[in-house]
Amino acid sequence: MKTKHDLPFIDKVIEALRKTAVNLEEFQVKVALGKADAKDKYEDVKKEFNLFIHDSEFKINQVKENIEELKAKFDELRVQLALGKAETIEVYKNQKKQLLLTLHEIEVKIKTNETLCRMYALTLIEIEQFKIQLEILEKKYKTDKKETKESFEKGNSEFNSFIEKLKKKYSKKKEETKLEHFQNEISEAFTHFKKAFSNS
Repeated sequence: MKTKHDLPFIDKVIEALRKTAVNLEEFQVKVALGKADAKDKYEDVKKEFNLFIHDSEFKINQVKENIEELKAKFDELRVQLALGKAETIEVYKNQKKQLLLTLHEIEVKIKTNETLCRMYALTLIEIEQFKIQLEILEKKYKTDKKETKESFEKGNSEFNSFIEKLKKKYSKKKEETKLEHFQNEISEAFTHFKKAFSNS
């Protein structure tokens, strides 16, 4: 029986994308059904993402080269994630803007480092999931009404279709070529979800 470590890299990415699709669907349903206040759900999302950041930082610390700037960005992100509850949409938007800016800086530092590049694809999936959760919550802050289920289902369907195309395209290619070429496609896959929440 194959373990997770034995899987080809593309299969690990596909598995992470599928898991993310399920997580986002569950998250959207919980928010839409009003099972949690937007402010409380935002705190939960920040805590969960903070755990992911902690795990990522642990992996990065095992890299032998000097990556002090990246470590400083992780520290900055943890401080932002620990900020108090966003009681208003304005506070939420300010926090979101700072989070997205710091995340972008982290992404650039990881993507441009040859040693860290391999972990970038899986890190990108988690970052994109977090960004979509922020979009869902922003809409909840603004309207506090139920999301349109059809919009989400369409985005989810397009996302799953894209995953299948991605799997077919890269499962035939050599491992080395995958890293360089499919990172943009991962971002493209998430645009299908983002479209479902961008209409405010």
